[in-house]
Amino acid sequence: MSKYSCAVSKKSIISVTALIVSVALLLLPIRSYADGSCPVSKCSASVKDSTVTTYSTYYLSFIPASLQDIYLADGGNIRVFYETDPLPEIDTSGWTSSGNIIGYFEWSSGPLIMLSTKPVERPNACVTDQAKISICHEFGHYITIKSNMLRGISTDYRISADFEAAFAAEKNNYTLSSCKLLTGYKKNISRAAASVEFYATIFAGLMLYPEDTMATFPTCSALVLDDMNYIINNAGVK
Repeated sequence: MSKYSCAVSKKSIISVTALIVSVALLLLPIRSYADGSCPVSKCSASVKDSTVTTYSTYYLSFIPASLQDIYLADGGNIRVFYETDPLPEIDTSGWTSSGNIIGYFEWSSGPLIMLSTKPVERPNACVTDQAKISICHEFGHYITIKSNMLRGISTDYRISADFEAAFAAEKNNYTLSSCKLLTGYKKNISRAAASVEFYATIFAGLMLYPEDTMATFPTCSALVLDDMNYIINNAGVK
């Protein structure tokens, strides 16, 4: 794919518009924290109840309801750990440090998202919107694996050749003057050196800043949206 330019062609405008319609349909309906069950819970008493409420609100507000249902059907959980505690429920043997971990995803007995209190309780130590970006980013890893499983490709983070090519072509688009994404998100995308992390960050962008994400990373966005639609249409959860 050619380098994205400020001179957006008529074809590009039509493509981006189609993507915006697609993501708008995916995001409906939106649930609120008062609607009931939510898989967010604390790992210890050190985590404030208000932090759990904040992450729960973000999850219910930004993750499409249909994907929430599929995540729950898979036994998915979201656990919040206090930032200075050892990472619970995760094997961190061999890690050099876990002190700076903000979010983590794994799928052993069931999909599990782990989130630090830091972006909520010490937001000034993080970029703007980091708590929102973190929960959506980690859910993006779930999308990768779930799509692979349903397509019969693998049970891991394997990235398709199409996305690898789009990643190579678009990974630096956040540096272009045409990019209108917020600084905090740009910081996150700049750190996504691996395609699997870039994929998850694209998912987060689609959930939080859909129009600007699709305009900046059109092919990557289209591929992630395709995976989301495939999961919704083939997971067997109504």
